Amino acid sequence: MRTQRLAYQIFIVAAILVALYIGKDLLVPFVIAVVVWYLLNSLADLFSKIRLRKKPVSRTLQLSFALVLLVVVSFFLSRLVISNYLVFSDAYPIYQQNFNTMLNELSSDFDIKLIEAEMAQNIDIPNILKEAVNSSLGFLTTFFLVLLYVVFLLAEQRLFPSKIKLLFKTRSDYMKFLEISKKIDASIHLYVSVKIAMCLLAGISSYIVLLILDVDFAVLWAVLIFLLNFIPIIGSLIGVGFPALLALLQHGTWIEPILVLSLLTAIQLVIGNFLEPKILGTRLNLSPLVVVLSLTFWGALWGMAGMFLCVPITVIIMIVCNQFEQTRPIGILLSGGNKA
Repeated sequence: MRTQRLAYQIFIVAAILVALYIGKDLLVPFVIAVVVWYLLNSLADLFSKIRLRKKPVSRTLQLSFALVLLVVVSFFLSRLVISNYLVFSDAYPIYQQNFNTMLNELSSDFDIKLIEAEMAQNIDIPNILKEAVNSSLGFLTTFFLVLLYVVFLLAEQRLFPSKIKLLFKTRSDYMKFLEISKKIDASIHLYVSVKIAMCLLAGISSYIVLLILDVDFAVLWAVLIFLLNFIPIIGSLIGVGFPALLALLQHGTWIEPILVLSLLTAIQLVIGNFLEPKILGTRLNLSPLVVVLSLTFWGALWGMAGMFLCVPITVIIMIVCNQFEQTRPIGILLSGGNKA
C-alpha cells in the first residue's frame, strides 16, 4: 500500500512537471500577468496614501495611477534601448578598429597567428543586434497576451474574495487558506521590496562608476544591471560583463575594462553578500543551495522568465508545504533551517 502511494505521488509530480514544460507557452504569459497584476496592486496601495480634499482617492484611480506609471517606465525602457542601439551602430566602426588593434598587438606580442582573431574581426555586431531585435518582435505577441490577462485580472479581482470563499465548505478551512495567503503575501512583498531597493542601489552605484570611467551607454548598463540583479547569482555576473566588454572596445586598452570589472564586481559583492542578507536576515528562510537549484530548475523549465521568478515561486512552494503534515518534510528541505 505504501509503495503504491509513493508511486502515485511520483506519477503526480512527473505529470505536473510535464504539464509545466509542455504548457509553458500558455503558462509563462499568465504567470507574468499575475506578477504584473500583483505589482499594480502594490503600487496602487502606495497611491492610496494620496488624499484629495482629505479623502483617499478611489481604488480605480489608484490602479489607474499605477498603470500609467508602469506604461511610462515601459516606454522609457523601449526608447532607451532603441536610441542606444542607433548610437552604438554609429560608433561601432571605432569599437571595431580598437578591437582589431588590440588583437594585432596580442598577435605580435606573442608571435601567434590568431585564427579566431581574424574571424572575430569580421563579425558585424550591429547586424547581429538588428537580427536579434527583429527576431524579438515575436515578444509583442506575448506582451499583448500578458496585457489581456492583466486586464481581465483587474476587472475580476473584486470578485476573487467571494469566489474563493465559496471554494471552502467550512470556515476553518477558509481561515486556514487566508492565513497561508497572508504568509505568502508577506514573504513575497518583503522579497520584492528589498530586491527592488537593492537592485536600484546596484544600478545607481554602477551608473556613477561608469560615468566616472567615461563608459558609453552608462544609463543603459545601469538599467540592465538593475533588471539582471533580479536573477539570483548569474544575473549580476552578466550585468557586470557587458559594460566591461564595451569599455574594452571603446578605449582599446586593458586598464578601463579591468577597473570597470573590479569596481562593479565590488558593488555586487557588497550588496549581495552584506546589505541584502543583513536586511532580509532569516525572514525569507530559503536555503542558498535551494536558490541555486531553483534557478537551474526554473531556468531550464521556463527560460529567462523562470530565472526571474524562481525565488518567489520557491518561497510560495515552501510556505504551502509547511502548512500540511504530509508535505512538511519538503518545506523543511527547502528552508534555510530556521523555524518556518
